[in-house]
Amino acid sequence: MESLPNNWKDIQTEIVYVVYLSTGDLPVLFSQEQIKLGIKFDQKSKHLKAIMKGLVHPRGSIGLVDSQEKGYDLKSKVLGKDGDRRFHAKYINGILHFPGFITEH
Repeated sequence: MESLPNNWKDIQTEIVYVVYLSTGDLPVLFSQEQIKLGIKFDQKSKHLKAIMKGLVHPRGSIGLVDSQEKGYDLKSKVLGKDGDRRFHAKYINGILHFPGFITEH
């Protein structure tokens, strides 16, 4: 496993099955669609930094929090500008998989 990069463009897709580790040793995997959404909507990599941080308290923190979307376990949460979107993920075989599902808050 590799450390999670600081930029969406540096992430390899699930086709080659590169699993990244967040700061808290949470294994994460990104689909091609998720990387495209990250490049399009997260130019400052705030969501990527939230994913890297891992699980946090849902109030006043940047990181991963519980998702309320059916079939998803966690979502990225950022504050301030760009904080109106959430990237959702689900655990598959112990790996947090980001398939490319995004909602607006």
